[in-house]
Amino acid sequence: MGTGGVIAAAALAGALAAGAGGLTVPDPDDIWDDTGLRVVDRVTRADGECAPHAFSQVQQLLTATPCVALDRMLFTLTDDEGGTIVVFVAWIEFDDRAKAREFKRVEDIHGTGDITPLSGSLLQIRDVPFTAHNYDSDTLDGVTVVIAETELVTGGFTAEYLDDIAQVAVRTPRP
Repeated sequence: MGTGGVIAAAALAGALAAGAGGLTVPDPDDIWDDTGLRVVDRVTRADGECAPHAFSQVQQLLTATPCVALDRMLFTLTDDEGGTIVVFVAWIEFDDRAKAREFKRVEDIHGTGDITPLSGSLLQIRDVPFTAHNYDSDTLDGVTVVIAETELVTGGFTAEYLDDIAQVAVRTPRP
């Protein structure tokens, strides 16, 4: 599949489905339906503090400006040829918009640190070092910053494709 299919899926991922009972949030796995990838395994963790789960300048910022909630998710995606991608998504919630903007500004600068991904051992895979080269971020509701990172486990996925996957992953519904 070309990257155009992945980008089209990203557009669909951001949409809410109108059901008989009103708006419904899609299942986190549904956003991958049109990509040719499927979720193999997923683990999530919720924390009340962010700083202990961060490093470098990002950790320093979160120590001075604490978050109010942190949700982290790690999952694997596979294609029909056995290629596997590991995806890390984090939702960092603050109590005001200015704090969220400042966090996103620092987080988006490569090399300033990061939120620590969940361990691959939770999915019974080897830990894959996240480089933040295949990265995207967004702000939800003005106070929640969502970040997504992807890394190749196996297969021939290109760096451009992994970037496209991060653009879809950043729209994963919060657990």
